[in-house]
Amino acid sequence: MNSDDLLLGKADQLMQRHRSFGASESAGEQDLDEGLPLLTEVVTDDQGPRVDRALRPRVEQLLALQRAAILREFERWLDEQLPQVVTSAMDGITDRLLDQITRRARAELLPRLEAMAAQIGTQAEETVADGDGAKGSGQPV
Repeated sequence: MNSDDLLLGKADQLMQRHRSFGASESAGEQDLDEGLPLLTEVVTDDQGPRVDRALRPRVEQLLALQRAAILREFERWLDEQLPQVVTSAMDGITDRLLDQITRRARAELLPRLEAMAAQIGTQAEETVADGDGAKGSGQPV
């Protein structure tokens, strides 16, 4: 049911209520009908409320004051809430960043460091092994 049908339905209900208090289907009902306006066209609110020209400056002033008050309240609210929200978001970002760096370090950096340590260990063992043979030659270990 669209809004036009809904509006007409409500108007019909209103007229039926007024008729139910009245007389019969005779002359009394005709008198009731004469007092009710007949809806002949759909009225829309596209034009908005009409303001008397003399009141227009005052209405515009009040609207400007209202806009300014809303803006001040919004700015005050942002001043109160934004630092908390940013801090909370940054804490979450920091936690996720540390978690992601830790996972990547374990997955990528740790194997590289282990390979480097193994290579250095191998070189150290070779140096020690070479050094055992070099003891008799007087070379420093």
